[in-house]
Amino acid sequence: MNKETHYLKHKNIKVASLYIDGGEVYDVQVFEKEHLPYLFEAENQKNIRLMNNWIANRGIPFSREDYDAIIEKYSVQSTKELTILGMGLNLTDHYWIADVTYDKNWEDVNYFDNKFSSRIGELIPELAEKQNDFMNPDFSSNGHLQKIWIINGNTRCLLKAGSGDLKQEPYNETIASYIAGCLGIEHVEYSLAQHGDEIYSICPCMVNRDNEFINSFVVYLHGGKSNDKYHTYVNICETNGIKNAKTDIDKMIVLDYLIRNTDRNAGNFGILRNAQTLQWEKVAPVFDNGNSLWYNSQIIHNIGMGTKSECRSFTGENEKNMGLIGDISWFDKNKLNTAGNEIRRILKTNTIMENERIEKIASSFMDRVQKIDMHLTQKPKIAKRLKR
Repeated sequence: MNKETHYLKHKNIKVASLYIDGGEVYDVQVFEKEHLPYLFEAENQKNIRLMNNWIANRGIPFSREDYDAIIEKYSVQSTKELTILGMGLNLTDHYWIADVTYDKNWEDVNYFDNKFSSRIGELIPELAEKQNDFMNPDFSSNGHLQKIWIINGNTRCLLKAGSGDLKQEPYNETIASYIAGCLGIEHVEYSLAQHGDEIYSICPCMVNRDNEFINSFVVYLHGGKSNDKYHTYVNICETNGIKNAKTDIDKMIVLDYLIRNTDRNAGNFGILRNAQTLQWEKVAPVFDNGNSLWYNSQIIHNIGMGTKSECRSFTGENEKNMGLIGDISWFDKNKLNTAGNEIRRILKTNTIMENERIEKIASSFMDRVQKIDMHLTQKPKIAKRLKR
């Protein structure tokens, strides 16, 4: 087949030529395997499959609340087509997909330096920008919540809406930022933004024109297969030159336990690397904490009940993850003495939430703070059981 229709580029480096039809990649010719967004496979069919998976994961998922409206508005059959139409550009890394006839460079198109149109007008019509340009980073931003990138001054910022009847996620993001700040955990700073009756979380972009985010799925590809996901992940990070990797990962685990985060998945933790040299720089700041604090608990009485909370990293339970971590002399629970009151203050700005629910969340969070000591006491027993 070998018909070139597009180039996969990493900044200005031509990484591969692609034959794409209807949003599907049918052939790949790799030029610079070190710059691929995944580990190179000698068998071309595997590269084709990996490239299709990469493009699919780069776009809006079926679970996005506004998925059908977006597909209809832009007259495409899938978000893979939408991603390719938008050249695959985003504000997470420096990859893009250029038509072979397109003669512009990375400097001409990237969203870190260039303005972009915004989808904010679809949700807030009076703020719609008077631009007809298709290009904007929303179409390469995954996740199930409605997301909107805007330019605030010179800062690229992400707005995320809440879901369901309570729309609790934006408030949880703000609370998680507060907790992380109290404990000295490097994190993306979230706050609340309001227009009319709608509340969003807003945060600045965590990468820039020089570095980029590599998610944990790709990080794991750099190591051998193992049932011990935690130690494998730490070892891969340390082997690739990241200092303090274990401590930073442990801090994420502690925060996820405290806020009862149920969605720490392969796409929302990872590392930052230099996009030019490919050098791994550090563990990525903690971000995307909205699915926490019993956000989807329909019955108030059930908040704080039970000893297990699911998560999607390492062991599958926040409590078991706590059994994996090492020294946490950095943790001072006294720094969270007033956290319950701050949680109450933030959640009370959500006019949808009942006071009884707010009180139960705040008190249940403080219970988890007190239980940290118990989990550290049980750590050797839990870690031994997990290694069986």
